[in-house]
Amino acid sequence: MAINYKQCPQCESNNTLKILYGMPSHVAMEQAEAGKIKLGGCSLIVGGPEYYCNDCENEWNKEHAIDAAYKNIKELKASVGGYFGGSYSVVVDLTTGRITWSHWNNGEVVDEEFKIVKGSTVKNFIEEMQIINPLNWKKEYIEPGMLDGTSWSLELTRDCRNIKKHGVNKYPREWEDFCKLVRGITGKKFS
Repeated sequence: MAINYKQCPQCESNNTLKILYGMPSHVAMEQAEAGKIKLGGCSLIVGGPEYYCNDCENEWNKEHAIDAAYKNIKELKASVGGYFGGSYSVVVDLTTGRITWSHWNNGEVVDEEFKIVKGSTVKNFIEEMQIINPLNWKKEYIEPGMLDGTSWSLELTRDCRNIKKHGVNKYPREWEDFCKLVRGITGKKFS
């Protein structure tokens, strides 16, 4: 999993605590006094904070952490293809909106560079990507026993570290939605 829910989305500190709601037990009171948990009160708030940062005093929940993780993506690199169908690659710079799209087929290479397709925005792309949720895809999708076929890769560049996913003849459940999203932002074939 590429999303660290316990890391503060505001200051990126790992000096954080889980927030415990409800009537605290004696053990919970001792843990709170020792600085191991934070007591959140007797009433659970739907969508309320689940974590507390000791460094900046920020409080957040898992949804806030997911939003921050996707907003932190600076660049997307993806490729898909095989020998007989050719291959496609795309690089989307989410800070500038620049896209590099390439297609290779039988030794012929087509490279194009352009801005995000008219009507699309980086913000919309990130929101749709969050629904597809590639940060939580498994690292590898490999069909056993296959010697040839279609390979794909995805790399998401963030400030803290790059996230890489790949596969051969096997895909995450959301793969077709991801390809459709790339086609939508580039206006070019990708699959």
